[in-house]
Amino acid sequence: MNVLITGGAGFIGRRLASALLADGHHVLAVDSFITSDEQDLRSLREEARFEFEERDVRDAEIVKIVRSFAPEQIYHLACPTGVHNLVPLAQEMIETSFLGTRLLLEAARDRQTPVLLASSAEVYGDPQVSPQAETYTGNVDPLGRRSGYEEGKRSAESLVGIYTHRYGVRGQIARIFNTYGPGMSLRDTRVVPSMIRRALAGEPLVIYGDGTQTRCHAYVDDTVAGLRRVMDRGVPGRPYNIGSTNQLSIRDLAPEILEVCRSNSPLEFVPHKIEDHGHRLPDISRARTELDWEPKTPLRDGLAETVEDLRRRLAG
Repeated sequence: MNVLITGGAGFIGRRLASALLADGHHVLAVDSFITSDEQDLRSLREEARFEFEERDVRDAEIVKIVRSFAPEQIYHLACPTGVHNLVPLAQEMIETSFLGTRLLLEAARDRQTPVLLASSAEVYGDPQVSPQAETYTGNVDPLGRRSGYEEGKRSAESLVGIYTHRYGVRGQIARIFNTYGPGMSLRDTRVVPSMIRRALAGEPLVIYGDGTQTRCHAYVDDTVAGLRRVMDRGVPGRPYNIGSTNQLSIRDLAPEILEVCRSNSPLEFVPHKIEDHGHRLPDISRARTELDWEPKTPLRDGLAETVEDLRRRLAG
C-alpha cells in the first residue's frame, strides 16, 4: 500500500513511517524542515520503500505530488511545532493547518483517499473541564499568543468535517496529547527531551512557573498505534483523543527523569515565557470503545528508552 505522510521528518511522522515500512508499505514523506531536522531522516532514507519530497504543504504543488504518488492513505501531520515557535511562527502554523489541509483534502477528493488529520489537544485551549472529552468545545482565545496553533488545528478539523459531509471524503481526526520517546530531535524544546538533556549534562532542570501544570505523556509507539487505529477504524468526521491518562505535574515529572538519568541536577524555577495551560487530561473512552485502543507503555519504561536514545545520540 502507498502511504503519504506530511510532516514526515517530524518526531511522530518518522516513527509512523518506520511502523508502516515494517509492515511492508511504501511510504512517501513530505516535509519543509521548518521545525524538523533533515539529518534525522538518515536511517529512513536507507529504506528501499521510503521516498522523500521536500515541500511545504501550503504550496499548491502538493496536489500534483499526491496525484502522482496515488496514495491509498494520507496521514497529515505537517505543522510547525514548539512552544518557543508559537509567536514567531504563528502565521505559518495557521496557514499550514488551513491551507495545507484544504489542498490535501482536494487531492484526496479526486480518488476518495482516506485522510487522517493529526489534530491536537490544543483545540481545547485552556480547558475548564477535566478530563477533556471530544464533545468539549474548548476554551480558546482567538487573539491569544497560542492562537496560531490552536485556531489552526480547529480550522483544520472544520475542513475535515466539511469535506467528509459534503464530498464524502473519509476524513479522520486524531487529537494528539503530549507524546515522547526515542528519536526526538536533539533541538526539541518539549519538556521531556529538554529535561533529559539537562539531566544528562548535570545542568539544572528548568521548570516554568510553579510546576503545578499537569500533562499526560504518551509513549510514541502508543501514539502511532492510535493514529493507525483512527485511520483504519474511526468514524469519518468524528474526533478521537489519543493520549495517556496518567496525569502528572511538571514538578513531579522532574524527579522521575532525574532518577532514570541517575542525575543530581537541581530544579530551577523561572517565569513563563508565554501563557501556559494549567491542565491536560484526555478522556479516551471513545478510543477504547470504538477503536479498542489505549496506551500500553508505563512512563518509567518509556523514559528509560528515551534516555538511552538521547544519551547515545548526544555521545555520538
